[in-house]
Amino acid sequence: MNLLDETKSAISRSKHSTDEVRFVGSRDGKLGIPWSQAEKVLDIDYDEYYGCQEIAPDLVVVFTDGGFLRREEYDGNEWWEYEPPFRVPETQKPFRLVKLTYSADSLEDINYPMEATEE
Repeated sequence: MNLLDETKSAISRSKHSTDEVRFVGSRDGKLGIPWSQAEKVLDIDYDEYYGCQEIAPDLVVVFTDGGFLRREEYDGNEWWEYEPPFRVPETQKPFRLVKLTYSADSLEDINYPMEATEE
């Protein structure tokens, strides 16, 4: 698989263009280059199938609207996953618990387990 071709395809699937890429770099933002420089860096072939992960797991493509592509991996199988910009809702529910329980796997599950059945 060619990483540049895969990345361009993922950018298109996210409904963005390369003109909207703010930077390509590390997820923590400490490393970054513009798209014009990233094209040369990303133009490599790698084995995206099962085995060992070959592309840095913290590599991201960040868009001007705040959305980004992040690397995902399962047992060495690699791909881009789109993360839309975070939008804060107009209203939010308060919460008081953060520790997971056996039957809960999210902040909402922990704090509002009976919400659906209470109505």
